[in-house]
Amino acid sequence: MLKISILFSIIFAFGFLRNVVSHNNSLPYEAIFNFGDSISDTGNAAFHEPFPSDSPYGLTYFKHPAGRLSDGRLIIDFIAEAYGLPMLPAYLNLTKGQDIKRGVNFAYSGSTALDKSFFDKRGLDVKAAAYSLSFPSGKIDTFRVCCGVGEGYRLHGRCGFGDAKPCEHPSKHINWDGFHFTEAAYRLIAKGLIEGAFAHPPLKPPVSKIPDN
Repeated sequence: MLKISILFSIIFAFGFLRNVVSHNNSLPYEAIFNFGDSISDTGNAAFHEPFPSDSPYGLTYFKHPAGRLSDGRLIIDFIAEAYGLPMLPAYLNLTKGQDIKRGVNFAYSGSTALDKSFFDKRGLDVKAAAYSLSFPSGKIDTFRVCCGVGEGYRLHGRCGFGDAKPCEHPSKHINWDGFHFTEAAYRLIAKGLIEGAFAHPPLKPPVSKIPDN
């Protein structure tokens, strides 16, 4: 079974969003504070285990490793851009005195950057059940991994190590490294959240639409 934890990240990101931001006349939202795992981690895990400079992670958009477990931008990146906000800085990469009024990213690969007690004290449930969504990988054999070996999924080890090389056109794939999605897939999910019916309650109209490619 291929585990998917997108829902947890999105629920946390926008469950808090409507309560922590203040209204202003120029932007629909003033800030985003994101909680989640590797699906929306913009650099917390990489703070402890940096990507090699020649790693293929980030190659599509950033042209270099940017702390994200994908070939480019994540859902949270597209959302920030659409609402005229900067990409969220990773909590562990903040410098002393850095302004976080526009938002910060607490997501951490496999969990969150903050200890579980932080959430327990505030009555927030972050049980493993939030990650229980799954579907049989045998049903999606055409969704071949972009960066891996052969035609199957490579669930262990980072892309770019050993014989796990990226495909020529990541934008034509949904799965990047056997667990995380490509920028192209994240783009579609972000568009569905902002322009479609994937968010409840609906999000405010964005400053700019997410381009199709």
